[in-house]
Amino acid sequence: MGSSDEWGNISAAADRESCSPQAICRRIKVGVLTARIEASTARDGRHTVKAWVWVSELDKVFGHAAREEHVRRIRATAQPLTRGQESALRKGFTIILQRSRRSGRDVGSAGRPWGAYRGIFVKSRQAG
Repeated sequence: MGSSDEWGNISAAADRESCSPQAICRRIKVGVLTARIEASTARDGRHTVKAWVWVSELDKVFGHAAREEHVRRIRATAQPLTRGQESALRKGFTIILQRSRRSGRDVGSAGRPWGAYRGIFVKSRQAG
């Protein structure tokens, strides 16, 4: 799947775009991607159906420009944070910063997923 004027199978397209084959199939089903279906007979007589996706469409759908447009649309419709939301975020991040300083760890250190902080926000909500 190198040049943009060729066809690639669904699993190769999914690998190329770091998504699941189901995500590619969903985009085909909705009409975002064009697929070419080929029916053939295997050597042992079984019938197989293969779907091929046009690589240049993958670039349009999953490329940098598509992501930028997606982010632009989200930002255009997103409501600004309320004072209460800003306060809750500030309080949560302050707690994270204080705990990381006490433990001697850097807040942004690799290997520490954001899910590890989930309990902190729940506890601070219950305490406050």
